[in-house]
Amino acid sequence: MIMSFPYSNAAFAYPLPAENSECFLHGLTQLFRQAGGVPKALRIDNLSAAIVSIRKGGERQFTEAFEKFQLYYRFDVQVCNPYSGHEKGHAERKVYYTRNLCFVPAPLIESDPELVEWLHRKMVEDRNRPHYEKGRLIEELWQEERPELLALPEQDLPIFSLDHAYVNKDGEVMVDGKAFVVHGLSVPNRVLVKKEWDRFFVLSPDGGIHLEMPRPYTNVKREIPWKEIFAEWETNPRVVGHSRYRAYLPEAIRTYLAGTPPQVAVRLKGLRALLDRCTLYEIAQWLDENQRWDLAPHEIGVLMEAEQSHYPAKWKESYTPSVLIDYETDLTVYDQRLHPVREGGVQG
Repeated sequence: MIMSFPYSNAAFAYPLPAENSECFLHGLTQLFRQAGGVPKALRIDNLSAAIVSIRKGGERQFTEAFEKFQLYYRFDVQVCNPYSGHEKGHAERKVYYTRNLCFVPAPLIESDPELVEWLHRKMVEDRNRPHYEKGRLIEELWQEERPELLALPEQDLPIFSLDHAYVNKDGEVMVDGKAFVVHGLSVPNRVLVKKEWDRFFVLSPDGGIHLEMPRPYTNVKREIPWKEIFAEWETNPRVVGHSRYRAYLPEAIRTYLAGTPPQVAVRLKGLRALLDRCTLYEIAQWLDENQRWDLAPHEIGVLMEAEQSHYPAKWKESYTPSVLIDYETDLTVYDQRLHPVREGGVQG
């Protein structure tokens, strides 16, 4: 997302993973923060994140979220005509220019926060060049234009949406076209889904959080809640071989759970308790190295802790005569005294 100021030719950019309403409004908030204020008017496209429909006479019906956002930050909106990108040609050219400036060649970025910081720095550095018409530095013109911005509110407007959703018979709820398992709920069930730009929450009617996860398009790896899954498997051990989560189990854990249903239930309960002290992958690594498939989970835990115990270094003292250091006593004489006949000694 790019916000461009025609007078100074200054621009601000913020990367976003999707084009929904939450991302759009979050991006605008971050651009306002970068600029240090709110433009008195914004010219935008007919994007679905802000506009529901175009009525007769060209009147736009804005989304409720965008109307609240506009009122909170106090700016006016000018909407381009459909298929008329030239009406905001300055911004369109700035998008093309920014792509060439920042992404040709493609930079090596390791994380989204790093990309945000790097892109902001590049846009600030770009202001240290002459304006294409006025001959003065863009930074100088921007400092003249900046006082015209509206003041930022003390706090950002919380941006989220609320939608009803259903938990199906498999305990899954659909968010952004992806299925997520919700634990601890009877099924089927009706829940409330709160969506922020990067995360979502599955809420019960009383506001309790049953699930908090990154939104799928962020490509953030999701941690599998093994304790909750093991608790469900424990009530019906036969499902272990058919569960979709079985494919994510380490091979050693799959082998360890390949017994009779009663044995599997006991081991699942023990593994749940063991997960309070170590990770599933640490348990799997220990099983791989030791091949002790016969042990109960609590026995595995004891042996793992014993291997991780650290004993203090041997105390060095200077009182023992050197002739006695590392001296090993020959116990044969004592054995002959205690058991003369058996050890070949002489009875006294």
